[in-house]
Amino acid sequence: MTYYLAIDQGTHASRACLFDEAGRLVSEHTKNIQLKRISSTHIEQDADEIIDSVKEVIAKLLHELHPQRTIAACGIAIQRSSVLAWQSDGTAISPVLSWQDTRGSRQLDDLREVESEIQHLSGLPLSAHYGATKLHYLQGEAKTRGIATDTLRLSPLISYLLFHILEEHPYIIDHTNAQRTQLFSIAELDWSARLAELFKVPLQTLPDCVPVLNHADTTHGKLADTEIPVTAISGDQNAAFFDTGLLTSETALVNLGSGAFVLSLLPHYKTSKKQLSTIACSENSSVQYVREATINGAGSALEWLEKKYDICDLWEQLPAWLNTIGPDDNGQPPLFINSIGGLGSPWWNNSIDPGFIIDDDLANNAETALVSLDPVSQAVAVIESIVFMICINLEIMQSELPLSRLRVCGGLSQLDGLCQRLADLSALPVERLRLPEATARGIAWLAAGKPGNWSCADVEIFKPENNASLRKRYVKFSAIMNNML
Repeated sequence: MTYYLAIDQGTHASRACLFDEAGRLVSEHTKNIQLKRISSTHIEQDADEIIDSVKEVIAKLLHELHPQRTIAACGIAIQRSSVLAWQSDGTAISPVLSWQDTRGSRQLDDLREVESEIQHLSGLPLSAHYGATKLHYLQGEAKTRGIATDTLRLSPLISYLLFHILEEHPYIIDHTNAQRTQLFSIAELDWSARLAELFKVPLQTLPDCVPVLNHADTTHGKLADTEIPVTAISGDQNAAFFDTGLLTSETALVNLGSGAFVLSLLPHYKTSKKQLSTIACSENSSVQYVREATINGAGSALEWLEKKYDICDLWEQLPAWLNTIGPDDNGQPPLFINSIGGLGSPWWNNSIDPGFIIDDDLANNAETALVSLDPVSQAVAVIESIVFMICINLEIMQSELPLSRLRVCGGLSQLDGLCQRLADLSALPVERLRLPEATARGIAWLAAGKPGNWSCADVEIFKPENNASLRKRYVKFSAIMNNML
């Protein structure tokens, strides 16, 4: 029987998953990795720890592989917008600056006058979360250390990973990860000399751009010490879009991990001032585009809450806590201004501090009141803030194309209370996939050549219900956000 290997390198863990010809998960290995929050703007990971974790999970999976199982292809998906500086011999000379890292934000002040041009070329609003400002910062650090430009490599994490796990040690990057640097022309599918000039990042330090899919004889290369061809490379959210094959234009995917991402298929490339235009997949000259919304504070907001207020067993207690707040007006939670990691779409603002608000008149009042609350109220408020921000972005998406349903995946999607609130507030049925590892399954499907015979994923459906108190809180939340920004 033929199998497909998926490598999913995420913010908190690296995974290797094996799928059979019908798209069923056969085997999986996970290795957790560290994320260092040095400050609110400096968030790092160790490059060698990431490489070692990926090699370890691959080795474990291959060691257990039954002799009769043949791996026909491999796909690799990775956290986007995380970057580092390294040398041509493969030696890292910086930590990995996480996608949550915004240390390069000062450069944005000099680029506000050309913000519209940058968004038109890249498909992305001006933001320090993307790679360009971080690569500029790393270039400055390398220059200070006297590292020659001809041996310097500035790249997203995917290029460093591919160099270390592929037999041929290529210096390449796929279109989805390249776009996330904000140095990539989404129309030309290559680095933009204009964007490189604006962000002051030397073009010669960047990797060669390649399509997401390469099923030609050469493929993207072979995994080191194997004959397994790598036929698909992508960003994690882009890959998750394909976890059940290609979604219809009437369905939006909501992936709820450390951050939350909302994606819906576009019939053709179209810019948006408030949201992202993203490449879902590319092959030769064929490109599929999606509209994307980004909420930085999802799982990361709960981690912030747990640490800041020293809440024990938060994750274990969340399902029950979410059930303590009903659709009536009793025991209402406060509102939470969820700016953990900075406000993403549609606000794009890093200057707002997170905090809880409790005051019935705040929707018409510019003042805010930060108060001490019990852990249940705090946790429910954080979850509802995620739902509120998703729904604000869904309203913007539906002004372009109508949606008839939502599909959710990712760790936080396992919370019934979150899914039901999302259905109630969006007035759309919410389908939760029973299958684990959405990103891994999506990249495996792409690596397999988009087969039409993969098993249909089982889903659990949350139907919209009347929840007047939730909608009342949502209206207040939206009004406060509009007043603050």
